[in-house]
Amino acid sequence: MKLKYWLWLTQIPYIGVVTANKLMDCMGDPQVVFEADENTLRQTGILNKRQLRNIVENHDMVLAETIINNCRTLGISIMTKADTCYPDRAKYFDDAPIVLYYKGTPERKKRAVGIVGARRCTQETKKQVIKITSQYVSKGYSIISGMAKGVDSYAHTVAINNDGYTVAIVGNGLDICYPSEHDKLMQKIQNKGLLLSEYPPGTIPARYRFPQRNRLISAWSDEIVVIGAGKGSGAFITADYGDKYGHKVLYM
Repeated sequence: MKLKYWLWLTQIPYIGVVTANKLMDCMGDPQVVFEADENTLRQTGILNKRQLRNIVENHDMVLAETIINNCRTLGISIMTKADTCYPDRAKYFDDAPIVLYYKGTPERKKRAVGIVGARRCTQETKKQVIKITSQYVSKGYSIISGMAKGVDSYAHTVAINNDGYTVAIVGNGLDICYPSEHDKLMQKIQNKGLLLSEYPPGTIPARYRFPQRNRLISAWSDEIVVIGAGKGSGAFITADYGDKYGHKVLYM
């Protein structure tokens, strides 16, 4: 089963997404990486000594197979960069995850807008979210956000209420609802769109994971709209990634 080799590569210590992508570009397939001898891996020029040692010494598939079994039990699907459901617009960045976990229905053909912003919203901010999200839904855009309190949750809700398609990208495993009070919203998003994470089930929310989540919101979007957020916020991190990826970024 090819999938286990993809998961194996994501679980090697000190092999981050950038290094994993370089290996895939060079060798084409994670199974080829798995089966390569030490000299072949060294000759790629990609790995430092610690990374090389970790790949050579870590050929145990128990963790990869455990993730597959856990996902099957929890109703979580897995996509790799080789799958057609992985959007082209998101897969060519050097920090694109080679594996993603999801619940719901992937839709790769629609244009997408990331709508992010303040956690604490004024009534005026809420009105802006409703207006802007409704406009994008009417144009056929997917609405992408992070299922956080405030602007994120309003954007998802407006998309659902207007029969739109919405994607929630989270910074934890999909067996965990964060924040916990969004459990009903999470189920609605799964039914009407897609729940997405680069983290396997059992991964708890942690502050350092949210900037990584924000980069995915940008990567999966054609445009970014920031509503009511202050500088230094997570929404501005999303916008910064949008600039890095060459996407249109609007501030409201």
